[in-house]
Amino acid sequence: MPTVFFFCDAEGRVVEARAGEFEEWNLSPGTFLYTALSLDCPGDQPLPQRFPPQADHALTGPGGQSMNLRIVPLPSRLAPAGGFLATLEFGAKLGILSAPTTSDDPEPSAANLDYAVFNAVFNDARDAIVLTDDQFRVLAANRKAHALYAADDEPLAGTSLRRVLPAADEARVLASARSLKNGASWRGQLATMGTDGQETPVKLKVRCLSVGKVRLFQFMMRDLRGRIALERDLAQSRLAVADMNTALKQVLRNVEEERQELKDELVQQVREEVLPTVERIAMEDSPLVRQAYRTALEEKIADMGVATPESASLFARLTPREMDICRLIQQSWQGRAIAEELGISFETLQTHRKNIRRKLGLKGGPISLSAFVQQHPPF
Repeated sequence: MPTVFFFCDAEGRVVEARAGEFEEWNLSPGTFLYTALSLDCPGDQPLPQRFPPQADHALTGPGGQSMNLRIVPLPSRLAPAGGFLATLEFGAKLGILSAPTTSDDPEPSAANLDYAVFNAVFNDARDAIVLTDDQFRVLAANRKAHALYAADDEPLAGTSLRRVLPAADEARVLASARSLKNGASWRGQLATMGTDGQETPVKLKVRCLSVGKVRLFQFMMRDLRGRIALERDLAQSRLAVADMNTALKQVLRNVEEERQELKDELVQQVREEVLPTVERIAMEDSPLVRQAYRTALEEKIADMGVATPESASLFARLTPREMDICRLIQQSWQGRAIAEELGISFETLQTHRKNIRRKLGLKGGPISLSAFVQQHPPF
């Protein structure tokens, strides 16, 4: 492969370049090599620290060409102040997602078929897939990745993957990727950034792929927005069910309260109106008088189950506050909710309900106040 040599000082500035046929790489003395190579060296970190010496590092040049960088420290007798020799071996552009060359044979070759299958799977995958070089420069991206991270028809190839990583997670993700050995993978979860600043929560999987001296990274990002929306809807459904359960329990409590209220009123009415008559019958000597008392007692007991009279005239007996309570009961409001709405205590509400039942002729009867206002709406 064609090779270019750069003699650099300890800071990475070019002292001398030997580019041979590559005239564009005859860099002027004093030029920082990492700047010429469009490399990312945080804080002007010297190249030997960013790229360990005596090792091959696959890069993508500014023009998209494949390069192999190797750094060799210079001995102190040649560079007393420190320095290194950087060699660049140039190859053709990476053929990622490029159809293989074909012969004049009209029949598709196995290589072409393999490419077609790979390209279809790659482009139609439901996850966003991005392939990068060792500097995390994008070499290829599928349709899902372009939909999430590219504006209009803007290609992702040639851009830096850092554009989609949030600042808080960038160092962690890239450091984890660099530490991977060939074939190993790393997983994480984060919110990636779209071109419009929109955050997309993703489940990330990074895999290291090495082909010879070329070291690549595959980033697979699963969009979690649909899953998060489903989980949110499920949580809301659970809250709705919990609210309905609470409302049902309140209805059952109110029914029990009204049942107990009816029972108490019936017991009170028996004590006040029936027992005295029974005592008089027991003390009376005359059969005729006892029969008269018995007849009166039977009529009184019968009156306890008699249907209520017309509601219109009965509702006219209620006060405005009692009418408000009846209106809310008719609208299926529950006891404590009515008290809170009217700004009164629950005990005060119960007193109003007893007064309403008495005025409507329901006291001691089998019909509940709620059933009565539903059957005879005065509003």
